Amino acid sequence: MPSINGVSSPAMSYASEVYSANLAKAAQIQEGKQNLDLLAEAAKNVTPAASSGSHATTDNLGQNINVNV
Repeated sequence: MPSINGVSSPAMSYASEVYSANLAKAAQIQEGKQNLDLLAEAAKNVTPAASSGSHATTDNLGQNINVNV
């Protein structure tokens, strides 16, 4: 890596590593925010029957299997 304004190669290497780590950290933070937003949106879209107090009509959904022999 060439030197810039008298900065030595080891210093440039260190600066490059710090810059890369900073970019990776920023990407992780953004990905985390996106995941939290996705989870929040998924939690909002609950069906009214599942969120209401009466589960008489939804308790047995998916419990019956029709088998024809």
